[in-house]
Amino acid sequence: MDWDKFRKTLKMRARLLLLFYIYAVKAQNTVVVQSPELVKVEDGGSVRLQCSAKVVGTYCYTVLWTRIDSRTKKLIFLQNVDTGGQEKDCFFGIISATVDDSGTYYCSVVLGKMIYFGSGSTVIVTQGNRTEPPPVDILWPRSIQPIIPLLCVVSGVAPSQVRVFWVIDGEEDSGLIQSLWTKDSDEIVESTQNQVLLRADEWERGVVCTCVVEFDGKNISKSVQNEESSDVCTVLLYGAFAGAGLTIIVAISIAVVLHRGRSVRSDGDAREQRRSAGTEHKHRSGRQGSGLAIDRTISEVQYASSEEASLARRAYVPTV
Repeated sequence: MDWDKFRKTLKMRARLLLLFYIYAVKAQNTVVVQSPELVKVEDGGSVRLQCSAKVVGTYCYTVLWTRIDSRTKKLIFLQNVDTGGQEKDCFFGIISATVDDSGTYYCSVVLGKMIYFGSGSTVIVTQGNRTEPPPVDILWPRSIQPIIPLLCVVSGVAPSQVRVFWVIDGEEDSGLIQSLWTKDSDEIVESTQNQVLLRADEWERGVVCTCVVEFDGKNISKSVQNEESSDVCTVLLYGAFAGAGLTIIVAISIAVVLHRGRSVRSDGDAREQRRSAGTEHKHRSGRQGSGLAIDRTISEVQYASSEEASLARRAYVPTV
């Protein structure tokens, strides 16, 4: 069996099946045309959606409208309150819209055993213009996983009102942006979430992950990193400081000891010089003293001799 030929045949069939699916979807979408794709309105405003059915024998009263709740993802069947005045152009209206009316609206047309759906219209109802910066929170798992998901939640604003992106280890990442619907008291509040996936080795390395929010001309940022990595880095930093301090202390101690050794040798040399000078001075003094003593003795002997001669002359008296 020729496996290369078999694989080529499978690839060809897969491509044909994909093309058939694409054309089928396009053909279905051309049967029911829905507009607009996106509607943004403040609470209390009005919304009007249009559905044009290009199927013979269909009327607006046969068109079914449904809504997928953005928060609960439930399918809700709606009553067509605005049929318009034409057969092919059908409308769905919302008067005094509230946040609860936010969601994706679909119109569908039943023809025999087939049901044709429109492409959908997304309706976003906001709580008026917001001027104060929205709160920003970052959520992440506490346990280490192969892939670490980081979720940045910007509360109270729709994705159309803000720009949210990530800066991972100095590099910008657009992430995945979605709407988040939460219930605050009796109202449904829309928020914006941006998710990015991080590898476990990057997270363990302690890279800084910053969520940046651009709102009303202002930038709001919040950062997070692996706390265990930060603790290790702090310990290593303190250890480095301690080691450097110990090295400086040892160096200063050695310098002091060497300086004292030089001082002791200098003092010893000075004392030795003074001792030598004193000994020489004593020798000189001794020699001078001996000379003086000899001179003094000679003088005394000469004086004694002269005295004896004088006494002898006085003692001798000639006899007459």
